[in-house]
Amino acid sequence: MSKHKIFASSLAIGASIVAMTGSALAQDAAAPAPAPEQAAEQGGAAPVSTSDIVVTGSRIVRDGYTAPTPVTVATTEELSRTTPSSIPDALNKLPQFSNSLSPSKSASNFSNAPIHGNVLNLRGLGTPSANPKGPLRTLILFDGMRVSPTEYIGTIDTNVLPQLLMQRVDVVTGGASAQWGSDAVAGVVNFVLDKKFTGIKGVAQAGISDEGDNANQRLGLAVGQDFAGGRGHILLSGEYSNNEGMLRSDRDYATKGYSYVGSVVGCTKLASEPASVCAPGGARNPYTIGSNILISALAPNGRITASSVAGNPYVGQVINNDGTTRPFNTGTAVGTTGFQSGGDGYQIPTTGAAVIPLTTYQAFGRLSYDLTDDINAFVQGSWSRSDLEYSTQVNALVPSSQGVTIYKGNPYLSSALNSALTSATDSYTVGQYDAGQPTAIAKERTDYWMVNAGFTGKLGGLDWSATYSHGDSKHILANSGLYDSKKLYAAADAVVDPSTGQITCRVLLDPTYASQYAGCKPIDVLHGDPSKSTPEGYAYATGTSRYRASIRQDSFAVNLNGSLFDLPAGPVDFAVGAEYRKQTLNLTSNADPSLLDTAAERSAYFAGLRGVPATTNFYWLTNVGTAHGSLNVKEAYAELAVPILKDKPFFRELSINGAGRITDYSTSGTVETWKVGATWKPVDDLLLRATLSRDIRAPNLFELYSGAQSGIGIVNDLQTADGSYGSGLNQNVNTVTSGNANLKPEKAKTLTIGGVLTPSFFPGFSLSVDYYKIKVTGLIDTLSSQQIITNCYNAGGSGVAECGLIDRATPTSLPSLVHIVPANIAFLKTAGIDFDASYRTAMGDGALSLRLYMNYLDKFDAQQYAGAPIAHYAGVSVVGSNPAGFPRWRGNFSIDYSNGPFGITLSEQYIHKMRLDIPGGPVPIQFVDDKVKAVWYTDLAMRFTVPQGNGNFELFANVNNLFDKQPPIIPGTVPGVNLPTNIAVYDFIGRAFTAGVRFKF
Repeated sequence: MSKHKIFASSLAIGASIVAMTGSALAQDAAAPAPAPEQAAEQGGAAPVSTSDIVVTGSRIVRDGYTAPTPVTVATTEELSRTTPSSIPDALNKLPQFSNSLSPSKSASNFSNAPIHGNVLNLRGLGTPSANPKGPLRTLILFDGMRVSPTEYIGTIDTNVLPQLLMQRVDVVTGGASAQWGSDAVAGVVNFVLDKKFTGIKGVAQAGISDEGDNANQRLGLAVGQDFAGGRGHILLSGEYSNNEGMLRSDRDYATKGYSYVGSVVGCTKLASEPASVCAPGGARNPYTIGSNILISALAPNGRITASSVAGNPYVGQVINNDGTTRPFNTGTAVGTTGFQSGGDGYQIPTTGAAVIPLTTYQAFGRLSYDLTDDINAFVQGSWSRSDLEYSTQVNALVPSSQGVTIYKGNPYLSSALNSALTSATDSYTVGQYDAGQPTAIAKERTDYWMVNAGFTGKLGGLDWSATYSHGDSKHILANSGLYDSKKLYAAADAVVDPSTGQITCRVLLDPTYASQYAGCKPIDVLHGDPSKSTPEGYAYATGTSRYRASIRQDSFAVNLNGSLFDLPAGPVDFAVGAEYRKQTLNLTSNADPSLLDTAAERSAYFAGLRGVPATTNFYWLTNVGTAHGSLNVKEAYAELAVPILKDKPFFRELSINGAGRITDYSTSGTVETWKVGATWKPVDDLLLRATLSRDIRAPNLFELYSGAQSGIGIVNDLQTADGSYGSGLNQNVNTVTSGNANLKPEKAKTLTIGGVLTPSFFPGFSLSVDYYKIKVTGLIDTLSSQQIITNCYNAGGSGVAECGLIDRATPTSLPSLVHIVPANIAFLKTAGIDFDASYRTAMGDGALSLRLYMNYLDKFDAQQYAGAPIAHYAGVSVVGSNPAGFPRWRGNFSIDYSNGPFGITLSEQYIHKMRLDIPGGPVPIQFVDDKVKAVWYTDLAMRFTVPQGNGNFELFANVNNLFDKQPPIIPGTVPGVNLPTNIAVYDFIGRAFTAGVRFKF
């Protein structure tokens, strides 16, 4: 059955189930549900309801109050109408969010860190230049309460929140640490719960791409009911979603081997010029897109990379499937040393996931009860499970870390190769990449649960609350089918057992060590795919790297707000509160690199083996260190809103607002945050506002206490020599990243100035325009291995801190290891303008609604450490293994028309043209063509409402990327790491369909 038929069948089954359920439940519905809320405007330009609303930009509640901090408010009805997959997916279409993470916006070659959830990135401030572990500068709230981390690296997967019971989402697009605490540097995203929902609602839908992949399904049901005469209320919901994902090879342009390479073969420089002018992307060797680009260091079936015998004629040759050798086919030369077009090189295969398959389960329940007329008690809990499964990089034998040594007498050597070795201890080093062996599979599971309980009430005209929250996340990963280094080197060192004449592992003939390697089967890496030539040996040599992490948070908070006294212009309002929070992190692993960081430890672990490279770890990939730590936070805040003038000429309203917070971290001491703001209405139709704030982000537990995490990646090392200093090599280099207990909080200054226009002469129209400027100092960041190597080279090979982070056997040999450590070394500046406009009016017998979100990015500058060049990101599509995009203009415009039961929404996303760059280097990177054209995406949504009893069914259909706009070709600089486009910015799935039914009674 085709995927299109599967899509239709699953949709029909889901719709039938919902229809039968809805019909049965509708018979018992006591009253129709409240009418859906209308979408609100930014900054409170249009109220969501007539009752008092907690404006997330402030802790103060006041009827008609407009916070000086810009707040974008969107109802979940509006978000799900245009993007039915999830609320976070819909938010990521808004221009305020950029470079967020999701299963379609993160690479899947490695599984060292859980970065595949739906992690929101407000303003792009959580886009470190080198660290891909996720946005950490956006505070996520659930109904005003801080959400604990869902992953041990400190990120929050917003998919865990109960979407069916969300009423709206408030997005504070300015610093808010004084009101809400750490992490609110870029702003706050508050998912507001519909606590009073009464009735039954649900959804059943299915989707698929026009190419027949990326199939997805979603089912959900929620109920709400009063009890005890209306004093109590109960909410329950359950949701299931599944996305089957897609492979890179599912898109034709991903199979072309595109990569950026130097455009000039044999580049020569003037004597007065630095070597970097001829490096790929240098002034004399600009980047160009090459096709069928391969890495020359190895060949898929295998290549002899070295020999202990000087002048051995087989070094450099390719190993054929029959064990013979032939000269390495160098293909067509390109301007990047170590790369070639065609021939015998290798690339990361396209069998990896472009969209990682993801299945999620959610459950939520809430019980509230009015103990008295003034006191309400509540308890609520949520649980979610996320399962991901994807293939990581294939098993490889990379000489710098995992190449195997084949000694004379190995029975798998051809007679010619064996004869070229003279003594019994002579050997070859063999490398191999993707000879056809099975891919390694990563399975991730995150179980997350959160409980909130507390009391809210009124006392003498004041509102108060006391709450307790507990969050608990358990993340497990198993990366199976990886080369287990200890077993691999035992199996690869094969000999003939003189007593039996059978091929066996050499170490089994040594009685001192035989028991340690019981069950060893020899592996043959000299005849192509070892899983076929020696299946038992391959099975023995592979294993599963595992780690398990838990992060917990307990939080107690008390809040009090209301009016102190009245002034002529109105009441003076205040909010005060205190919070205590404790977090603990525990991460365990069966492949902790720190257990092999001394010669004695390595000697004991690899006892009895020979030919093990000095940087070999437990597994080919996924060597995750342990992490254990805890912290506690004590904080108190106060906020005050003072009206100055009201109903005066040119001062229809004038008020000031201030907030301050003192926070004490057990790990880094005390820090203060503050905010001052003002609003001014010169006339009824115009509100002007401004704020200035100091905000912070404290280092999280993983940044402080993480153990060594191993990695590997291609670098261009100008210091290596294949004949002359500065000639450069492109090869894999091992890295180790670890935490830093001496980290301090990041500090930010945020300025916003803007206004809201609601002209009385143009009913239904509102416009807000807000300028923002943010500067973050002491920003926690890490240099990439490439930056560390390049900075050391530019300093002449010594004399800077980066050189101390590089391990080399000799001054001009390829690094054996690069150490990466986070530090408060960076700063970041960004500035821009947000536009939010809406218009609603009657049209014929229907209603017309228009909404525009637009952002202009004026500046996004970053400096990774003192003295480094300032990287200018505004208007740049960043080329690399972790691409990011910073278009000057981004926008989302939607037109919605409804007439009776029928409704249609047409939306346009706009991504402005960009230029290609790799910012932050000592010299500008050059491209033969650095222009990326502007891109428009058109989405279409249609709905039809069918009344049923006291409620209705809504049949809906969506087409995403209606005109099947293909992404621009923007490969990376290492072939095969990602799809050859900027996955952080552009849609690569293409035209996709979703259809389903929603019901509400």
